[in-house]
Amino acid sequence: MTQSLISLKSWNPYKITVPDHLTAEKNIVSKVISSFKADGIIPDIIITESGELIEGIEALEAAKRLDQQMVMVIVRQPLQVSESLLISISAELLYVHPLNVSIYGDNEDLSALKAAISETGWIKPLVATPDGQGRYRIVSGNSCFKVGCELGRKEFSVELKIFNSEQEELKTLLAGNVGREKTIEQKVREGLLWERIEREEAKSRQGRSGQGEGTTRDIIAKRVGLGSGVNYEHAVAAVKEMDESKDAPVGSVQHHRHQQFKQLLSRPRGVDAAYKLVKESAPPSASGTNHKRWIPKEFERVKITAGSYKGKEATVRVITGPFSSICHIDGTPEEKQHQIAFEQMEAIVEVSILPTSVTQELKQQQQSLGLGTRSQILPDKVRNEGHPPEQQLPSCITNINAIGEVQVTEMAIALLSLTPKQLFEVMSKAQADFSASQLEAIWKALEKSLAHKAA
Repeated sequence: MTQSLISLKSWNPYKITVPDHLTAEKNIVSKVISSFKADGIIPDIIITESGELIEGIEALEAAKRLDQQMVMVIVRQPLQVSESLLISISAELLYVHPLNVSIYGDNEDLSALKAAISETGWIKPLVATPDGQGRYRIVSGNSCFKVGCELGRKEFSVELKIFNSEQEELKTLLAGNVGREKTIEQKVREGLLWERIEREEAKSRQGRSGQGEGTTRDIIAKRVGLGSGVNYEHAVAAVKEMDESKDAPVGSVQHHRHQQFKQLLSRPRGVDAAYKLVKESAPPSASGTNHKRWIPKEFERVKITAGSYKGKEATVRVITGPFSSICHIDGTPEEKQHQIAFEQMEAIVEVSILPTSVTQELKQQQQSLGLGTRSQILPDKVRNEGHPPEQQLPSCITNINAIGEVQVTEMAIALLSLTPKQLFEVMSKAQADFSASQLEAIWKALEKSLAHKAA
């Protein structure tokens, strides 16, 4: 294995990309800062040609805290994934990849693998990569490593690789588990990781056209063994629903629901049964209420509870799937729309207040008819009295040329002042170009007027 140092270069530390798996230890950063104040030297920072950090996370963090605008870095030509070196590494310097646990769990049944290794004594070489802190992160062979440690293995044969990017490392992690039998949950978590890889690779394409959302969904579904894109979406919805109740107290309704999902998703097949549970409400709680998964409706008003628009209010425009929708955020251009997950929003609940006066009662009536929030749409009338049967009140339409919701409002104002006979004539003469919402508002106005006269 060879790796060439291209050169020492001056680099803006704020333009160096830090992979997600690298984190700085605060005590080491403090030591680097103290050392810099004494001798003015920042330890080596090693990056790729594209500016991605390879080693020196603490030195980079120290440079930022010291407000260094430029630092000297070592630019290294990364090894290709195909370039590797087979060496023996102590078990103390190796560790299981963090994402391996989050995808496949920490309580796998490895009894068959343990029996095979005990009988033959052979473990396939692991694939690992240096983490920049003196240890090695296992990318492939995590299960073999765990079993080997249980059997007392002190050293492992390791194929050492340095990846060009985090995405290549994650692809290798997933490729190392292709042959294993997986549960629905494990397939979904693989799919979510593939989505993450696809998003990062789309960014690197810098706006060049790629696969459409539906195509990508179908490809990922087949890749992880979940058939169609729709089946994959249903499985994702079930896993997310399960995760929402993972911290529920033992014995609670939500804990019971979590166990139901866990059992259904631990099978290799059977997404429909899990998704059916998503659509159903949970069993009644002690208070008698049901816990039903909330899904907004189109044109519903919602509040954003997470993400870059947290705290903003929005209007749902289009429901795009079982767990997300396109919304218009208040205060943004009308043509601007955003994809927001259901879990990042909540309904805006309007508190109903009992009327304390005739004016408030009229306002509630106009809201129930869908007539907006304009003041004094319904006419004031003497309590318990109606208009004489054949009396025609003057029309109160103020703008006959109004359109849309305003036209509906103005028409309703006039209709509520007509007699039943006159209302019938209006409905008979309704033009064909009236919209469904306009006709519905007219009918509600007619129904309300007739009910009032019947009283």
